[in-house]
Amino acid sequence: MAHSGATVLDSHQLPGAVTQSGPYPRAPTPVNRDTAGPAARRTLTYNPRVPPTSDASNSDASSSAGTWRPTADRCPGVLRLINAADGHLARVRLPGGLITASQLRVLARLTDEMGDGRIELTSRGNIQVRALPADAAARLTDALTEVALLPSLDHDRVRNILASPLAGIDGGPDLTPLVHELDVGLCARPQLAELPGRFLFVIDDGRGDVAGLGADVTAIAGADGASVNGLAVSRKGVALVMLAFAEAFLGERAAQDPAAWRIADLPGGPGRVRAVVADRFGVPQALDFRPVPAPSRPVGIIGRPGAAGGPAAVVLLAPLGRLTVDQADWLADQVRGRPARVTPWRSVVLPDQADAARTLRAAVEMGFGVDARSPWLRVTACAGRPGCASALADVQADAAGFAARWPGRTVHVSGCARHCGRPATTEIDVTATSEGYDIAGA
Repeated sequence: MAHSGATVLDSHQLPGAVTQSGPYPRAPTPVNRDTAGPAARRTLTYNPRVPPTSDASNSDASSSAGTWRPTADRCPGVLRLINAADGHLARVRLPGGLITASQLRVLARLTDEMGDGRIELTSRGNIQVRALPADAAARLTDALTEVALLPSLDHDRVRNILASPLAGIDGGPDLTPLVHELDVGLCARPQLAELPGRFLFVIDDGRGDVAGLGADVTAIAGADGASVNGLAVSRKGVALVMLAFAEAFLGERAAQDPAAWRIADLPGGPGRVRAVVADRFGVPQALDFRPVPAPSRPVGIIGRPGAAGGPAAVVLLAPLGRLTVDQADWLADQVRGRPARVTPWRSVVLPDQADAARTLRAAVEMGFGVDARSPWLRVTACAGRPGCASALADVQADAAGFAARWPGRTVHVSGCARHCGRPATTEIDVTATSEGYDIAGA
């Protein structure tokens, strides 16, 4: 059955009095090879040995007969730090992207005192801290446990849960209780600590904003029904069935391929795992339950239909998905009641703003993007030089210039052929090489 989902407003447009003040700075046009020869207009293709949302800590792979196969799960966490050129890197999971004011302040303090002074937002709505000392894990563990960012040491790297960031803000049900139920259930099952760090859960409220992000387990929990990976379920049963898919994956993984990271890595994986879960709960396997695709990435003031004049949310764009300590502290000061939400597009949602226009004006002064003219709406980049030893360029310095060249297109700039952190929705793929930048998809 078709799924209409919650009402989606065209509310990313700002009031005329609240717009970005002044032009955005343009980076110098980077050296590139997009005008030389047939490579200039070749079709965008991905390296089949690297997953579309890969990161540097997981790019090691071996190939057998042309088939990509991971060698080990090296996803970073709080307890497992990854060594990079600029020090050690920690990743902090934020199920549903939810983060409170106190949690933001603790992360700001930790990165200021131990890291490089920046907080990275990831494409899974998590947070990374870079340039840490090798012995940072113990202090991180203590500090993050105190503010409920590390509820289970065993499940540190497997709490990968995305949810529709605007759910319950501009219409439809708030997914926060469902996110918490899934997270608590995940941490309560010792066997699920064995999930690979890449295994991903997604809960979409029916608008289609996160359902297409390539999760292993995707729930559609809209106002008129619910499904999990194509199985019709009651809304009360969504979390339980999602956990059952994870358990079924581990069973199939043990039987077929212990090196598999994702359900799709297994031969016939999606169908086999779905059949196991369907049999367990006695539900039909086939269900046409598609969300309506979201029209655009939200930015600016977001309101609920029929609630003119009441509290609204604002969505702010972090430059290249990175927050300074001052920006993180400022965000913490703006949290009102409900937690802030980190989105898979590396932006931040601040719900319940009594004076959203005032918040937006202050955000401009803090360096955030606040409207569709911002170059940070559709451009991402990996760490690049000097943070990554594999990078061939300082891609963060060049990224804004590339965004200006292809307005309205989603651009990712990679420092090497690994394409670390590249979103699955990338349209223009810019890769640094020893001869300059190679461009695909233009």
